[in-house]
Amino acid sequence: KIPKFLHDWGVKAVCLAGESGDPSLYPGLHKVLKEFHYWNIDIGLVSNGFAYTDRQIRAAAHYCKFVGFSMDAGTPESYAKVHGVPGTNFEKVIENIKRLARYKEENNLDVQIGYKFLLFPESYDTLLKAAEIASDIGVNHFQIRPAEIPVGETKKIDISEVNKQIEEAMKLETKDFGVFGIRHKFKPDFTKKTPKHCYATPLTSTWTADGSIILCVDLRDENYNTLCNYRKEGLQRIKELWGSEKHRKLIEGLNQRLDNCKRCTNFGYNEIVEKAFVKDSMDMRLI
Repeated sequence: KIPKFLHDWGVKAVCLAGESGDPSLYPGLHKVLKEFHYWNIDIGLVSNGFAYTDRQIRAAAHYCKFVGFSMDAGTPESYAKVHGVPGTNFEKVIENIKRLARYKEENNLDVQIGYKFLLFPESYDTLLKAAEIASDIGVNHFQIRPAEIPVGETKKIDISEVNKQIEEAMKLETKDFGVFGIRHKFKPDFTKKTPKHCYATPLTSTWTADGSIILCVDLRDENYNTLCNYRKEGLQRIKELWGSEKHRKLIEGLNQRLDNCKRCTNFGYNEIVEKAFVKDSMDMRLI
């Protein structure tokens, strides 16, 4: 029901991801991907990549715009420390990435494969090793960004070493493999940037497994951030509330609590809206 509802509502793209769980744990994931594709909705899929079945890999390759693997490490040892799982899981995920890359190549598909590397104290020094692995196994994008951890933990990361390894990793770039970071969302010391005003909240929503419709993904655990629950109230309730007085008041409330944000996932969107539309520093009418 959800893919058709989103299509009829005018939604253009979705990203399926997990936090406490993982999309690959849903047995019908391959059917979900096919249904979103049928309704002409672009799909991004982010997973730890451990439990992928052959059927899920084939569906992801055919129907997704990108498939991201949350790795955060470059060795089995560092992977085990970051994720709290056996180091052998690292090799299993690497093999799943290879399977996806092989299937993509054999079938001449366009899906982009990403190796996602969050910077943790336990694994930041394996960044270059991770990039080397990614470049060898068919990955298209190697993405680096700071993890959401306490400031005290962030200080354990040698930023100069990170920058050095990023510089070396960028030497691995080819027309098919790119290395990029998410620095625009953070200060040089990897602490968060907070927008003066959030213009991006009305542009997206986060749908959780329990049916909650969350306005700001970074504040998904806060009760003042929920518009409704589609499992309890029905899908049409979302249309009724979107743009309503309740919706506007929730957005106002979020803007009054910007300091509560762990980080701003949509910081780039906020910058674009402010520069292009609010301040008109790009001279929109003269383009």
